[in-house]
Amino acid sequence: MTILSDCSEMARRCVRCGSCRSGCPAYGVVGREGASPRGRVALIGARAGGEDFGDAYLRSIRECTLCGSCAAACPRGVDVPSLVLAARAQAVERDGLPAGAGFVLNGLLGSPSRMGLVFRLASTLRGLVMKSDPSGGGAVTRFDLLGGRRCLPELPPAPFLGGGRAARREGPAGGEPKVGFFAGCVINYLLPRVGEASFRALAGAGASVEAPAGQLCCGMPALSLGDRETARSLALRNMEVFEQGGYDYVTTACATCTHALRGLYTDLFAGDGGDMIARAAAFSSRVMDITELLADVTGWGGGRGGAGGATVTYHDPCHLARYQGVKDQPRELIERSGNRFVEMRRPCSCCGLGGGLSLTNYRMSMEITREKVENIKDSGAQVVATACPGCMVQIGDGLHRFGAEAKVVHVVELL
Repeated sequence: MTILSDCSEMARRCVRCGSCRSGCPAYGVVGREGASPRGRVALIGARAGGEDFGDAYLRSIRECTLCGSCAAACPRGVDVPSLVLAARAQAVERDGLPAGAGFVLNGLLGSPSRMGLVFRLASTLRGLVMKSDPSGGGAVTRFDLLGGRRCLPELPPAPFLGGGRAARREGPAGGEPKVGFFAGCVINYLLPRVGEASFRALAGAGASVEAPAGQLCCGMPALSLGDRETARSLALRNMEVFEQGGYDYVTTACATCTHALRGLYTDLFAGDGGDMIARAAAFSSRVMDITELLADVTGWGGGRGGAGGATVTYHDPCHLARYQGVKDQPRELIERSGNRFVEMRRPCSCCGLGGGLSLTNYRMSMEITREKVENIKDSGAQVVATACPGCMVQIGDGLHRFGAEAKVVHVVELL
């Protein structure tokens, strides 16, 4: 119970007013009190006090997308996502990781060579596992994959950084600012085109950009599943790699990676003493999302729209808009790109991917995605842009599943 011992006071702040329920995507789909933030707080508080609700408790904490809408709405300042992360960590401490998760987190995410091997194997077998979507939206699995037949991006010929995550450099010699680019897993292995577009945009704005060798997963998947130790080891390795580069800024085109690098690394080392906390804080202080860097620092001035003057709407990733307050910069870049921007209804609502829900409860996550797709349709946009490759994968799957004609891109692909 040690991990949950500090949660009781936070849980006691809840006065059960229900303000959190209206924005909760999980509660909106199932309507069950245990799936609401209020219900989760009650269950976590009771568990911290020694009560055990078995499967109902585990289901409740695993159904949370960690979107943060509840914390934003709570008049008492109850940080429900932090409580859920603590509860998941306690569950892993007690029962271990879910089946298969340990191999992925410990055997793959921390080993670029093993990830490269899996990538090559997947490339070899992709014709047996996937079939191309005739509409051009990606490739559809031939069988249920973690809960359903998914539409995923076509597997690229090679990862963005290569199987060993080799270094990449671009931009004028001595260009300013000097930027270290953190690729992240989805960009590296599924959407390298986003990495290419990021390099072009940064170099075109006069920056010297480098993706240093040796970088690993940001650690957020491990943290979301409750494996804090793996998250800590990944964080430490990434800090070491980027500290050696002497960068003015560390940037990424993944909202989740930005949140991890900037918002969570200091917390991961909170129990390690002042020197380690100061080191993590110094690293995190240089982290900036690529949309912030382009809009606020380099002053990217615009140009011909990458979508050819299309009508574009924007989905706010939870990890960028709600956790980091970055909302204006992506929209500014879309407008500067020469495309026509239209706002969709509820742009900040969760797409359904977050908190690992798409992996643990695919059908529920797709019900959350359904609303997002309807809002995209109603906007009349031909293109939906976002600043998170994970959201791109989830929304792209939803666009295919629910028959929408819009295509999903990253903001930097419009520049």
